[in-house]
Parts: sequence; structure tokens; C-alpha cells
Amino acid sequence: MNELKRNVPSNTALSVNCFYTALLQPIYVTKTLIQVGYEPLPPVYKPRSLTRFVFYEGYYYPSLLEYIKYLKQKNGSYLVLYRGLAPRITSVFVTTTVKNELLAMLPKTSSRCPPEQIAHEVGRQCVATSGAVLMSHPFFVITNRMIVSLIGGEAKYGSLTGSIRTIYMEEGVTGFYDGLMPHLLSELLTVSTETLFKEITEKFELQRKIESLLGHSLNVMFIATSALNSIMVYPIQLTAVITSVSSARLAVSDIPSMQGTTQGWINCFRGLWRSGNTKRGNNLWMYRRANSESYFTPPGKGKIGLVDIDTNPQNRVKYGKIQ
Repeated sequence: MNELKRNVPSNTALSVNCFYTALLQPIYVTKTLIQVGYEPLPPVYKPRSLTRFVFYEGYYYPSLLEYIKYLKQKNGSYLVLYRGLAPRITSVFVTTTVKNELLAMLPKTSSRCPPEQIAHEVGRQCVATSGAVLMSHPFFVITNRMIVSLIGGEAKYGSLTGSIRTIYMEEGVTGFYDGLMPHLLSELLTVSTETLFKEITEKFELQRKIESLLGHSLNVMFIATSALNSIMVYPIQLTAVITSVSSARLAVSDIPSMQGTTQGWINCFRGLWRSGNTKRGNNLWMYRRANSESYFTPPGKGKIGLVDIDTNPQNRVKYGKIQ
């Protein structure tokens, strides 16, 4: 009976996570394509305008809604926006289940010293997260590869079972763990900072003290973790996505922004840093400015699946640095 009571909240949370995963899959598909540098629509010049959420004049890529509309028009159906949903839900299920079971197995500290309690809980959460990432990472790789296969229309990544077979035949077991290190590092940074802020806020009652000082409610932990994740964690998450698909032998490898990403995740991260693309895909609701390393392939030169691909690299238009 106690085990049943313990599993009810976790099962409810798992159902909610799976529901939101399915609901937000179109945004995830679009974000993944943008993260690997796929821009099928050309940037357009926009003057300074607060009504357009553009604060600097220059060339900007279309918004998220325009990107989704383009994907639907090219495929003729909104089903393309749910590409990779099966392995992603599987990843959520494995992650949630493994982490909950590990947390139930790992003992809590009996110390009454707040610093020791905080350090123990952070370590406990990190161990559980590490196990969950190791078990679910193959589905993370499959999800991303199924999505980026839309660029070239490769059928070998058209299903979950087909993707598993393709990865095993072409790369072996190690192919399922491409991009593991940045994925693990980003998850550990996220869970450690969230747990640290949560424990400090609870132990020292910072939430109540700040609210009494400001005179209104304020989610301190959410603001702090969101800012930290945006600055420090997102570039590593972006690296994980790119390195998980860089060796897949897909058309995505021909995108200029993907060149040199097969030489290890550290070199990939350095390349993103040098080109100023560490925030690529971070804010989808704003117009995305085309930087000095942005490319656009004019359509109409040759069709491969859903995408018009220019077979002549000289026809690619490279936009110069925007002043």
C-alpha cells in the first residue's frame, strides 16, 4: 500500500509531462531545426520598430509562427510538426521513471547542519539525474535525428524502429551516445543550480524575506535559475543537439553552420562561441537577427524531400556583417 501511494504522484507527474511534451512538440521541432542552422526562409530587412519587437535595424529571420507555417506548406500537413514525438515521449518516460526510482533508493541525510543538508541533496539529485540521462540519451539522439531528417527527406529516420536500426548498422552502439557529454553536463548544471537555489531559499527563508522587503510576491528561484540557464546552460544544450546529429550522414551536415561539428563537442562549442551563435534558437518568439555567419540557400535549384536545396554551393547567399 505504501508503494502504491508513493507511485501515484509520480505517475500523475509522468502523465502531465507526457501531455505537455506532445502539446509542445511543434515548437520543439522548429527549435531543433533552427538550432542546427536550418533557415529555409531568407532574412528580410526590418527598420527599428518597437511594435515588431525589433530594437535594432538589420536583417532578421522570420518568426516562429512563420517558420511553422512554412513547414506545414512544404509538407501539406501539420503532422510534420510532430516528427520525433514517439522517441521524445519515450525519453520523458524513461527519464522520469529512472530518476524517481533512484531518488527513492538514495538515502537522505540525517545531518541537522544546513550546509551539509544542501550539499547532500544537490549530490543526490545529480546522481539521479546522471542515471536518467544515461538511460534516456539514445532516445534524445533518435528524436533529434528524426527531426533534422526533414531537411533532406531521408526515409531511414522516418520511424523509431527504423532509426534504431539505422544508427546501429551505420555507427554501432556508440552512435546512440553521440553528444552525451554536453547533454549530461547541461542537465547536471540545471538540476544542481535549481536544487541549490531551492534548498537555500527554503533553509534560510529567502523567499519570505524578499517578499516582505519588496512588498509583493516574487518567484526568486525561477528568476535566478532562468537567468543562469540562459547565460550558462543553453550554449551547452545547443552543443548537445548539434553533436547528436552531426555524424548521422544526413543532409543537415551540408549546412554551413554544421561544418566542423564532428570534431568533438568542445570544438563545436568553441565554433559556436567564435561565430556568436551560442544563443541560436534560444528565443523563438522574437525576430531572430541574421549575424555575419548566416547563410540562406535560394530555393528552386533542386528538390530533396520537403526542402528546396541548391546543389551549387556558389549560389548560397552569405550576408555580410550587419553594422
